[in-house]
Order: sequence, then C-alpha cells, then structure tokens
Amino acid sequence: MAKSILQNDKECYLCRRMYNLRTTRGLEEHHILFGRGRRELSEQYGLKVWLCHNHHNEPPLGVHYNPCSRRVLERAAQFAFDNLHGPGSFAKVFGEEI
Repeated sequence: MAKSILQNDKECYLCRRMYNLRTTRGLEEHHILFGRGRRELSEQYGLKVWLCHNHHNEPPLGVHYNPCSRRVLERAAQFAFDNLHGPGSFAKVFGEEI
C-alpha cells in the first residue's frame, strides 16, 4: 500500500483545500482514478487521498456524485504525479491527460 503523494496528514483533502478546515473524523480513503484497472494504479502510485464521508460518497458534494469535485482531485493527481515522475509521465502511465 503506497503512501499518498498528495497529502501527508490524515484529514479530509477537500475540506482543507476548499474551506481550510481540518476534518479528521469519519475519513474514508479515496483512490482518485478508478475503473478500467486504474484503481490498482492509483494504489500503486499513491494517487489517493483521505476524504470525509460527505466529500467522498454523499450527494451532492461527494466525488462519486460531483464531477467538479472529481476533476479537482484528478487535476491535483496529475500535477503531483508529473512533478514527481517528470512532465508527461502521467499520460504515459495512465494513457491520458486530465
């Protein structure tokens, strides 16, 4: 199980980023890229974050329901991945850019 390349602290990534709040209760691990075998790659490369339940799996804010929130995470994942592995690395591994 790889460590997240997007965050060091176990707190809701979106609560911190959007509201500067430190939410540490009821956290759920979210693999930023999922489906078509990408969940396993997310795990391997640390493309995952902690989210509170509301930001993870509850409409309307949860990333599984809200395409805007999902895009925020996908773009952050691509940026972090390319910074760590070099420009264009994300597209080579995942077959696309976000």
